[in-house]
Amino acid sequence: MTFSGLMLDKSTAHTKMWAKPQFHLEEDEHPIGGQLAGTEPRMMAQAAKVLQEKGFDLIDLNFACPAPKVLARRRGGHLLHEPDRAIEIFYRVRETVNCPVTIKLRRSFYENDAQNEHFWRICEAAVKGQVNALIVHGRAVEQRYRGQADWKVVEQVKQRFPRTIVLGSGDLFTAQNAVERLRNSKVDGVILARGAIGNPWIFSQVRRMLNGEGQYFEPPLAEVGQVLLRHFEMVLESYPRPKAIPYFRKFCVGYCRRHPQRKKTLLALMAARTADQVRRVVKENFLSET
Repeated sequence: MTFSGLMLDKSTAHTKMWAKPQFHLEEDEHPIGGQLAGTEPRMMAQAAKVLQEKGFDLIDLNFACPAPKVLARRRGGHLLHEPDRAIEIFYRVRETVNCPVTIKLRRSFYENDAQNEHFWRICEAAVKGQVNALIVHGRAVEQRYRGQADWKVVEQVKQRFPRTIVLGSGDLFTAQNAVERLRNSKVDGVILARGAIGNPWIFSQVRRMLNGEGQYFEPPLAEVGQVLLRHFEMVLESYPRPKAIPYFRKFCVGYCRRHPQRKKTLLALMAARTADQVRRVVKENFLSET
């Protein structure tokens, strides 16, 4: 299952958003969750209804995002400050749509909040309201991505609500990490996010390990180059040229980790200013032997 990027509740009402290629759903993307952020229960419910009508298979309420621009507008992880509002949003959305509804949460807002009272309050209300899954990241919102994710909290959620689907998130950068967390924490599944940036092979690696087909494999360099080019072309289709190349650079780090001349190749990609220059760098450094 995949999730969309974070979408604002108010944006879903605008036809301009749905005209953008990156919001078009393809047949091979299902099942896919529409990930929503907002503050007003009524607006969130309306947005959830739109997403369902647009073909999303489930609604994911994001009460976890730590991005400053999201928190500044009382969205995402800010909702851990306002548990009553978060709970009302969930119930409004739950009664508005007939597709599954999931919730993303971080363990608390403040790092030193050991009791996590607001977190547990939201979890309990969501479980009572028959949430389809709780997706838990083991960091506090104010930590963003500093330090290590606390998977004990994820385990505690599953222990406390054994009949609810619980998915864990945080620091899953390799297939080994993901499989170990699945087996040791007893959760129903894991969410791979940062670990998949520039590394789409992580999903097949996890599947192979779970199926006992081998512990690890590395894709050939030529395959990495082919996927990198395909990814780049998809970005070009979704973003205007001036924005597409700078936007794509953040993915290049992950792709270049496998290259024997990682630093040199990455610097060449960072220096590319046109689409043709990006294609040439990829072909010279990844595909020259094919």
